[in-house]
Amino acid sequence: MTYLQLINSVLRRLREDEVATYNSSAYSKLIGDFINETKREVEDAWDWVQLRDTIQVTTADGDYSYTLTGAGNRFKVLQVINDTENHELEIASYAWMNKQFTMIGDGAAEGSPFYYDINGNTSGDPNVNLFPIPNAIEVINFNLVLPQDDLAADVTELTVPSWPVVLGAHAKALSERGEDGSTMYAEVMNNYDKALSDAIAIDAGKVPHELIWEVK
Repeated sequence: MTYLQLINSVLRRLREDEVATYNSSAYSKLIGDFINETKREVEDAWDWVQLRDTIQVTTADGDYSYTLTGAGNRFKVLQVINDTENHELEIASYAWMNKQFTMIGDGAAEGSPFYYDINGNTSGDPNVNLFPIPNAIEVINFNLVLPQDDLAADVTELTVPSWPVVLGAHAKALSERGEDGSTMYAEVMNNYDKALSDAIAIDAGKVPHELIWEVK
């Protein structure tokens, strides 16, 4: 569903007139805010398959710090793979990584990276450090969950399932009207919780191996 379709779906449930654009009125803009708030809740509830993407980092000799351009501030790391050398990188603590880099002047280890940490931010995107310090050109794949930016245009399509977002925004609108103690509010909240749970169950079925614990 588009941003405008989501807003009108909520407005109909509130028995309000539909609008031609998201900013037609102060109230339609408020419903748009509720849509985005609920979208964030739904995105944070599960590692949705449709939000997964890969950001590649190409290393350079002697450079251990890189920016995950486009990751933003709400990303989640699923896995980091050295695509050139075919091995997985493990996350290390800030303290341990910092200790390694203080040895740079004394010949800190160089080679194919096996460890990473998230450290700092550049223009809204996270910086990562790699260790050992790369001494060749290698491609590192950061497999991430990347939540969608807030919806801000009528035709922007929602990435996560729409039904929980509609019901959650409806519940927020009822609460704003002062009906948060009503039977209708409780019913809509219950429907929101069920819709979100059902959507997660459907999405989890696409990656059943992730629900199995492994001892390594």
